[in-house]
Amino acid sequence: MNNQLYLILFWMLASCGMPVSSLYQDKTVSVISAEKKEWIGGRAGVKGVIYTVKLKKKNKSSSITVKSLKAEGNTIPFVQNNIDSTIIISGNLPHENDDIKTADQMPAGAPIDNPVPQKLNPKDNWIEYTVKGSQILHRIGFQKFVSVESSEEPAP
Repeated sequence: MNNQLYLILFWMLASCGMPVSSLYQDKTVSVISAEKKEWIGGRAGVKGVIYTVKLKKKNKSSSITVKSLKAEGNTIPFVQNNIDSTIIISGNLPHENDDIKTADQMPAGAPIDNPVPQKLNPKDNWIEYTVKGSQILHRIGFQKFVSVESSEEPAP
């Protein structure tokens, strides 16, 4: 029976997103996880990345407001959700995928060269936040975002 329990526990843990190292913390919050998920839109040539960062408050009574999110060198618009002592920050970075454009979407006389790929800096990741009652802006950085695969089937 113990072997079955260990096997179930192993598969439950293996299916979870990989957490970010606990080294990424300060006196107020610590980073639990930082994930990114690529998406492709319903229109040709539209895709993007959803960034999700989970923080854990060290003091449940403190009120933390996230001011900015920088993901892979890009400043990302985001929403903040507070659930007990966990803060979830989700941001979306849409961009056009010129590789998928059809012939009627191309301007007349346009060259058929491949466009320059989007420049990303995978090590430039941080969050700036303030604590209620203080004007001091705190910054906590982390090494990278972990790619997460979607378990959903794409829409037809």
